[in-house]
Amino acid sequence: MMPLIYALIVGVAMGALIQRVRASSPAMIAANLRLENLSIIKFMVTTIAVGAILAFVMNALLGPNTMHFDVKPAYVVGVLVGGLVFGVGFGLGGYCPGTCVVGAGEGRKDALMALLGGVVGAFFFTLVFSSVIAPMNKLLDLGKLTLDQVLGLPAVGVAIGLGVIFLGIVYMLPTVVKKG
Repeated sequence: MMPLIYALIVGVAMGALIQRVRASSPAMIAANLRLENLSIIKFMVTTIAVGAILAFVMNALLGPNTMHFDVKPAYVVGVLVGGLVFGVGFGLGGYCPGTCVVGAGEGRKDALMALLGGVVGAFFFTLVFSSVIAPMNKLLDLGKLTLDQVLGLPAVGVAIGLGVIFLGIVYMLPTVVKKG
């Protein structure tokens, strides 16, 4: 039961932060995509950096089997096709999966439609998985590959190093980009 409670707490915190940086606003998302306002990009990079550092440091301190890291295989073709589908949906709807949930919670009808579109897309993905997706994933499957394995370094060191680099980039980037 406690893992569900922790997940709920993290989900509510992420939702509050998404709303705080206005990532549920299609206008703000568009400004970020046009590189006019980098607040959402900075928020996402900060979240990745802090999350990676905390997860890997906790795993190192509490023992290697305390945290469950479910590494997915690197299906190159599947990731490229999935990225294309995600990008088209993101471009058409103006939301990603997390921001449309927050937008729907704010009462935005377009976010609700994006959420519905995601559910319909997931349904069709499930229908075609065994006949289309699974064979496509076999085309260029690199297996369960992680950066620490590729570099031959400890996972916690790679997480801290990348986290610090990401946080440094966030610190140096302006939030609002001046034109001209």
